[in-house]
Amino acid sequence: MTVSNALFNEAEVIKDTNSALEDVQETLALALADSLKAGDHITIPTVIGMLKDLEDMQLQYYDRLEDNENVQGGLENQAQAEQEE
Repeated sequence: MTVSNALFNEAEVIKDTNSALEDVQETLALALADSLKAGDHITIPTVIGMLKDLEDMQLQYYDRLEDNENVQGGLENQAQAEQEE
């Protein structure tokens, strides 16, 4: 089941990437808070845009993970059906 293994590996990469995106989001929030405390000028639309971009990336990874799981489930069902024949 090479394809299944590849899909499993891709799912792990997707999860790791999503975790990294969450870390980036947290770091961004902390950096923005520090900047505001320091009196730096950051516009709200800039912050909203950056957070929206991160959210969009996370949603794309969730969609990709779901597609991956659906394909993997289909392959497992197909393999099980072939074994039953």
